[in-house]
Amino acid sequence: MIMANTRFSLEGDQLGRFHFRTDAAEMERRWKVTREAMRRQEIDCLVLWGDNQIFGGVQKYLTDLQVPVYPHGFLFSQEGISIVGHGDWGGAACGDYLCCRDVLDNISVPFLPSICYTDSYPAEEFCKIIRRHGWKRAGFVGMNILPAGVYKYMTETLADVVFTDATDMMDEIKAVKSPYELSLCEKAVRLHEDILAAVPTILRVGRTEREVSLALRHLADDMYCSDFLVLTGAHPTAPGGNLYFYQNNTIQRGDYVYILIELAGPGGIWAELGRTYSMGEPSAAMQKAWDDAVRLENDLASMCIPGAKPGDVFQEGNRRLAAQGYAEEGHFFAHGQGYDIVDRPVFCKEEPMTLKENMYFSMHPRCKNKEAAAICVDNYVVTRDGGRRMSRVPQELVCIDY
Repeated sequence: MIMANTRFSLEGDQLGRFHFRTDAAEMERRWKVTREAMRRQEIDCLVLWGDNQIFGGVQKYLTDLQVPVYPHGFLFSQEGISIVGHGDWGGAACGDYLCCRDVLDNISVPFLPSICYTDSYPAEEFCKIIRRHGWKRAGFVGMNILPAGVYKYMTETLADVVFTDATDMMDEIKAVKSPYELSLCEKAVRLHEDILAAVPTILRVGRTEREVSLALRHLADDMYCSDFLVLTGAHPTAPGGNLYFYQNNTIQRGDYVYILIELAGPGGIWAELGRTYSMGEPSAAMQKAWDDAVRLENDLASMCIPGAKPGDVFQEGNRRLAAQGYAEEGHFFAHGQGYDIVDRPVFCKEEPMTLKENMYFSMHPRCKNKEAAAICVDNYVVTRDGGRRMSRVPQELVCIDY
């Protein structure tokens, strides 16, 4: 149904094909706070990009669009949302299966990241839209996600437009979850609990890591997860999360098996839940490492109050690890989540963001020495009393001895 010369509504399309749309009031809230921030920074439009459901979640946040594998770009402005996606010349990128809202322009071009001579196609359409509206200041969001060809063409072609990096602005907005978003986070965590509950019925001596992973992935698919990663690793002393391609070990009696389930629940919100399983009675060293990891996770989570700095939590974690004879963390052991599997704030010394109430994060410090390695993974939400653990699964080293 045409609402204006260039504005389209997809409300009349087959919305039943996408069952997990974000509530309209929530989308209006996101648009409102984002457009207010854009006005404060005098940004006319944001340039967004999406080609997967693991990273690049800001486009989902502002469009409610479940991007397929083929790439889609967006301009988000005060006037609405302009879509440029893969498809026919002169076609419409946004079909009924995408169910986007507040669409201003809906354009398809035969762009593919593997075909170099199409590099400028999306950017050419972006430039036409920006010129048509007379926008003079554009903000890129996710500089490491936006294709270099799009960035290069836009910045070289629009000499009269000022370009800025608006990623930090959007990170601050996305990091604090609304009550509606927290309800989605709760549902995502419950989904993880249900799938993890099946592990004792699947995990057996003689099976490969991949067989265990595939069974859990199948459950996730059956439960309408938008995307998923299941990391499974078996080892006699130091289990770690192997990616799918490397899950080729055969599980032996006496092994410890680490299983990390990372799922984007229906609608796209990520959570993660990880536990370690002992194929037989655990050693004293493994039990101690596990108990220390759980204690460290809970103690660090208690520090996560509004105003706390993630870097301080990170440094305290490493101080505790070193004092107990464990290897220090050189990566990070906690991070935000949302429509990205890893989002800000990241608990590392470089993170400038301070914690705010209703930030949602995953925590997973690891206690590793020469005798054992243990890691427990749970989701939390920042409260005035510290991080509240959302997952209800007991923080136990599970023994499977049959």
